Amino acid sequence: MATPGQGSIERKPATTLIVGMRRREFIALLGTSPAWTLTVVAQAEKVYRIGVLTSASQRSDTPTWATFVRALRDLGYVEGQNLVFERRSGEGHLERLAGMAAELASMNVDVIVVFGPGPIHAAKAATSNIPIVMIAGSSDPIGEGLIASFARPGGNITGLTYAASSDRFGKQLQILKEAIGRVSRVGVLWDLELEYFQRAWAPALGEAAGQLGIEIAGPFLVRDENEFGPAFGAMGQQAVDAVLVAAGGTSYNSRALVAQLALHNRLPAIAAFREFPQVGLLLSYGPDLLDLYRRAAGYVHKILKGDRPSELPVEQPTKYQLVINLKIAKVLGVAIPTSLLVRADEVIE
Repeated sequence: MATPGQGSIERKPATTLIVGMRRREFIALLGTSPAWTLTVVAQAEKVYRIGVLTSASQRSDTPTWATFVRALRDLGYVEGQNLVFERRSGEGHLERLAGMAAELASMNVDVIVVFGPGPIHAAKAATSNIPIVMIAGSSDPIGEGLIASFARPGGNITGLTYAASSDRFGKQLQILKEAIGRVSRVGVLWDLELEYFQRAWAPALGEAAGQLGIEIAGPFLVRDENEFGPAFGAMGQQAVDAVLVAAGGTSYNSRALVAQLALHNRLPAIAAFREFPQVGLLLSYGPDLLDLYRRAAGYVHKILKGDRPSELPVEQPTKYQLVINLKIAKVLGVAIPTSLLVRADEVIE
């Protein structure tokens, strides 16, 4: 893949051009073509500005953020050299996302990257000109009016989605049921706007649960770390058998706390991403989240090189993983069947 400054014709940095010239030729060039020389120098010193809008903070040590930054570096974009991030997070104050998106748009950044489904509509409302790359930013981008089609989005939004479908939830609930046996009531731990749950999740989740004879309780809303304890307490009061973790950002960043509380309350739980069982949750089934962030860097690269987001197809996850934490299963007294263990991509013992 090309790196910054490459195209059909290789453009070498100004310093390289100067070294390749004799001193007399270079002085003559300065005297006759100052505009050309300034253009080359400007190209060599081009610094790209990427706006980042999230519903929860993307700390530098977060695996997703680190993967995204590393992927950009592999493509030739280095923070502090030719790349500047303008990061805005609505963690704990989702109502501020609209103002943050407008602020990024006013700064005329080169591209806005939206992490998770929370901020995508704020970014869309803020600008119709600045390219927007979403990472799992919408469960139904066509139905939500974000794009015209997956093949040709048609506007300024492109990127990667993770659909909220009855098939997705059906697989997660079926795995949960197979893992722990009888499941009649599942609580949903939710860290996004309730309106989004009602619009995107509730119909598909209800359909999947109904087919399996499972009742859905909640969602139990969490906006920051202080609300996880009460949420699990409320799930205990409603006698749920297990937990489905929705991670829009806050739950992902607090996944160790989520795992700790699930274990403390003796509740088997499943999330979409493998980083949850890696810190003590029972199960995960869903896409390789790090792969999505890695691929998103490729979208940013293409846009910075001149590709139009309207012509960059929106893509779905391609890698799905089942991860089982067998240590937690033993502590919970859950006997994971062999049929499930042999299907797992990773078993933590």
